[in-house]
Amino acid sequence: MVSKSARAYAATDTLTGVHGSDPGQLIVLVYERTFDHLKLAKKALESGDYGIEPFTKAHDLIQQGLLACLDYKTGGDVAQSLGAIYEWSLREILNARLTKSPQKVQEVLDVLAPLYEAWLALAPKESIPALRLVQGSGETASRAVNY
Repeated sequence: MVSKSARAYAATDTLTGVHGSDPGQLIVLVYERTFDHLKLAKKALESGDYGIEPFTKAHDLIQQGLLACLDYKTGGDVAQSLGAIYEWSLREILNARLTKSPQKVQEVLDVLAPLYEAWLALAPKESIPALRLVQGSGETASRAVNY
């Protein structure tokens, strides 16, 4: 069991890394956390649970971390297209919750995966120090706990 002080330290370390990182790296991070939560939500549905928390977190990450950050003036058609995809993703996440459909969650994952790969290729290769620790853990659930 992780102590309260250890979690606080990890949160501070991650926050410091986030403030000092490139915007492309942050977008990659948001995608990774979104995928973590969507996978947890899919697994919950497959086991007969509702997956309320992972669905909510995935929805929030897309809405506040991807959609809200689009610059429609500078981004033009690309921003419009990304906005449409993110809006569709939000609707499908809600639909998956209502219909308890792991297949719909997988569809969202399948649509977002190429966008993630593109951002991954564009983002600087230097990773955020705190993120390297999180990624090295290998446990999706433990990474998803902190969004």
